[in-house]
Amino acid sequence: MKIFDSLKTRWIVWVWNHTPNCAEMSRLASRSLEQPPSLRKRLKMRLHYLICAWCERYFQQLTFLHEVAPHFEEHAATLPGRDLSAEARRRIMQSLQGVENKRS
Repeated sequence: MKIFDSLKTRWIVWVWNHTPNCAEMSRLASRSLEQPPSLRKRLKMRLHYLICAWCERYFQQLTFLHEVAPHFEEHAATLPGRDLSAEARRRIMQSLQGVENKRS
């Protein structure tokens, strides 16, 4: 079992050292939606996704937004109203006035 854990750790360290860090991965993921990366970069991205679930999720979310954003206007009318009720406005104003009074 220790041998397996050791090999797994070594493999993760190797992948980490040979792929972009998470900040660079977020930039690559964004750019890849506009212009496909080279084969080498795609392989490095895939390797990074094997050890970093956060970057993989970020890429999936970006892909989803990239696919659905062009269709937003078609469905915007079906969204609930964005206006606050009169009661909600009143509560916000009271809350803000309370904060203002505490500062004085």
